[in-house]
Order: sequence, then C-alpha cells, then structure tokens
Amino acid sequence: MNFKEFYSEIYRLTEKVTPLSVDCGLLCNGSCCKGDEDAGMYLFPGEKIMYQNIPDWAKIKKCGFTFGGEKIDFLSCTGSCDRTLRPLACRIFPLFPYIDISGNLKIIMDPRGKGLCPLAATQEVSELDKKFVNTVRYISKIMVKNSVLYSYLFELSRFTEYYTDFLFKKEDLI
Repeated sequence: MNFKEFYSEIYRLTEKVTPLSVDCGLLCNGSCCKGDEDAGMYLFPGEKIMYQNIPDWAKIKKCGFTFGGEKIDFLSCTGSCDRTLRPLACRIFPLFPYIDISGNLKIIMDPRGKGLCPLAATQEVSELDKKFVNTVRYISKIMVKNSVLYSYLFELSRFTEYYTDFLFKKEDLI
C-alpha cells in the first residue's frame, strides 16, 4: 500500500466534515486543542509519512501503546494547527472505528474522549452530523480492507476496552 496516496485521499475525504454543523469547540472551549504536550493522538500505521517535514506546531514521539512489537507514533500539538495537516485521529474524533472480538466493525463514540469531549460523554453517534458519521464509516470500511490497518484497529479496540474497563462501566462502550 502506498500510504502517502492513501492518507492523502483520506485527508481529502475528511477535510470538510465535522461532528456538528457548528464549531464543536464552542461547547468545550476547544479542550481537544489546548496544546498539552502529553495530550495528542496516535498516528495510524504509515501515517507518519504525512509528516516528513514536521510542522512547528507538532511534535511526534513514541508512546506506550505498541503495535506489531513497536511503540507507535504519537502526535501532540501546540494547540493551533494547520487543519489540512491534522492527523486522522483528530479528523474522526470523537468517533472510533471499533472492531469487536468477532471482527465486526462498529463506529462508536471514543470512550477515551469522555473526560475531554462533551460530545463523547453525552451524545449518541446518531446525534452527530450525518455526513461526518457516514464519512467516518466509509473511510473505516476502506481501512479494514488493509490487513495492517485492520490489525491495528483490532488491537486498539482491545486497548480501548481495557481502558474503558479500567475507567468506566463496560456497558458504556457498546
């Protein structure tokens, strides 16, 4: 797979869709864009190619979550980014392409965002902008056709379950 072409297309598809028809940052004073070096988003496998020249608003480091025996890349920002270069995880937040233990793809509210995002904490997926949800569902279906991205999402789904079991009631996840 040519990851540069793949993510360029995914970024194009997600460029103009947002969770709400208004700026959702108004609900939480932009809490997901505060610029905390310890907060940020995991980069998907191969996505680092989109940051060959790391912008001055971004830092990429390895994090504790491992995939394929290696720590994955984690992007944090200063709180002000070039929206055309924001990572895929930011583009789909607060949704998450969850793969259940049977291998079925579901688009869910990302439980890791509950403490940060009022949408993740109080809204249902069906209450978000339909074009946004449909776009996340569409690109997720494309991603799971790739064995590396499928495996990554499957493992990240297990990590998310562990995180949810630790912090929340399991029934909040599904």
